[in-house]
Amino acid sequence: MDPFSYINSLSLFGNKSGYNPGLDRIKNLVDQLGNPQQKLNVIHLAGTNGKGSTAAILERIYREAGYKTALYSSPHYYHFNERIKINGQACPTIELAEILAELKSAAASLKSRNHLEPSFFEIVTAAAFKFFQRHEAEIVILETGLGGRLDATNIIEKPLLSIITNITLEHQNILGDNAAQIAFEKAGIIKENSKVITGVDQEDALKVIKDKAAKVKAKFIDINEEYDLIKSDCNLRKNLICLKRTEKKEESYQLSLLGEHQALNSALALRAVEELNSDFPVRKSEIRQALKNIYWPGRMEKISEKPLVILDAAHNQAAFRELVKNINNSSTEFKQLHLIFSILKDKDLDSVLAELSQLKLKTVVYLAENHSFRTIKIDDLSSKFKGYDFKFKSFNNLAEASSLALQNAASNDLIVAAGSFNTIFEAGIEIMTKVRGENNE
Repeated sequence: MDPFSYINSLSLFGNKSGYNPGLDRIKNLVDQLGNPQQKLNVIHLAGTNGKGSTAAILERIYREAGYKTALYSSPHYYHFNERIKINGQACPTIELAEILAELKSAAASLKSRNHLEPSFFEIVTAAAFKFFQRHEAEIVILETGLGGRLDATNIIEKPLLSIITNITLEHQNILGDNAAQIAFEKAGIIKENSKVITGVDQEDALKVIKDKAAKVKAKFIDINEEYDLIKSDCNLRKNLICLKRTEKKEESYQLSLLGEHQALNSALALRAVEELNSDFPVRKSEIRQALKNIYWPGRMEKISEKPLVILDAAHNQAAFRELVKNINNSSTEFKQLHLIFSILKDKDLDSVLAELSQLKLKTVVYLAENHSFRTIKIDDLSSKFKGYDFKFKSFNNLAEASSLALQNAASNDLIVAAGSFNTIFEAGIEIMTKVRGENNE
């Protein structure tokens, strides 16, 4: 069986044309597999931004401490198998094919009994649970796909703890029109008599999460309340994070992940490790070593030095705010910014452009369509940019845009590709190919 043909044949939302929420399909599916998720020790993460990085930090810490770790995340960057990992290694294609063949049979059985056909994400989530059970993972870091309450991952009944990173407006047509409504969906991962850690700082959203924790008698931990200091001394080459708990000594850590926002993600991860330390002990030396060695592609990822090239999957206002802040922190190091930009048509482009208008560096923008069927067309993208004070050029594709950006950039310039995972993947491939070719000449 070709696993990718099967995966690609699946509907994004199940057998109806629109969003079809509910946990019945995934529950029926995993029941056919013997409910592998019930045998897993899970840290469950939700949030608008930061959950992927926080998950990566947690996974690396527990792997450094000698535990057999599992990580479920989305979307993938280079290859689909990256979504499902054991000890940092992607699920082998041959094993993925075996598991998906079992799931295909289970889905057909359910359909024959008039059950709704499982969606793409439900099938993949069930495959992850089965793979993790097969390999007897000791601790599973599980990232939600969309929202939380009705997300396929939310059939976990007794997580070790839950983490809600932050709340910003996104997918309002599905999750709600304001931060409180979105927080309600994210807070759906909090389970009875469990624990939840959050970095949410909006008062209305935080109240929703706190109220849900109280309702289900879950221990509620507010990072912003517990820590006197969460800061990052960061530029586009290094990151030193400083954390101070109330009435405790300040601690600093070298972090391989770039970006000021990683200080909060690190604080969330370290607080989770502390909370679970009696059952899953980790030494301080293991934490320090792990933080230096996290690899999380596509998030403020440096792929070349001269000129410095950064790939960042920023795709909404909050993510671009952080990206712009980090560029501005390093603006004196560079003469000019070459920004390679493509974004999906369902994103709030005006809010993203409002953030980009705060850039301090002299900037040239290279616009193009990416290969996603959801990409904004180049004419519409160019038209939108004309309403702002940007110097920009339009291209047929990201390969052309990236090639010219690299050609135009001086050694003391900065190149950044951003807008979506599709964007940075396509731009990154072109740039790395060109740079490696030049180095081999």
